[in-house]
Amino acid sequence: MTATPRPTLVRLDDVTPLPAQDAPTKVRIHRLFTRAEHASNLTQGVCWMDPGEQTNHWSSRAVDDMPEGDHWYGPVDETYFIVAGQLRLTWRGEHEQGVFELGPHDSVYLAPGWIYHLENTGDEPAFFVYNMTPTQE
Repeated sequence: MTATPRPTLVRLDDVTPLPAQDAPTKVRIHRLFTRAEHASNLTQGVCWMDPGEQTNHWSSRAVDDMPEGDHWYGPVDETYFIVAGQLRLTWRGEHEQGVFELGPHDSVYLAPGWIYHLENTGDEPAFFVYNMTPTQE
C-alpha cells in the first residue's frame, strides 16, 4: 500500500476485468483506485455487462441481511456514470422501491441503506464507471 496518496493514472486499455464469477455482484468489473493500492478514501471502478446480463442483489444497509449468493457492502455511497448501453437499476427498502432506466451519459446516486439490482436491458454491451465511499479495500 502507498503510505501517502499521490496522483495516479490508470489507463483503461491496461486493465483486465475480474471475471463475473469472482466479482462481488457477479458481473465483470475492475477496481481502478482502491485504498490498498493507492491509499484512496474511495473506490473507483468500471463495469462491463453483456445484453441480458444481470447482477446479483447487493445491499448498502447497516446490517448484513443478504441471503447466500447476494452481497453486502455495508453503508456506502455509490455513483454510476453510464458510458454505453441500456441498464435497469431496481432498488428497494423497507417501505419503498423504485426503478431507474439508464442510458449513455446518465449519472445515478445509490444511497446507503437500500438493496440494489442491475440488468442490461439493451441489445448492446453496457459499460459504466462507478465510485464508492468509503472504500471497500
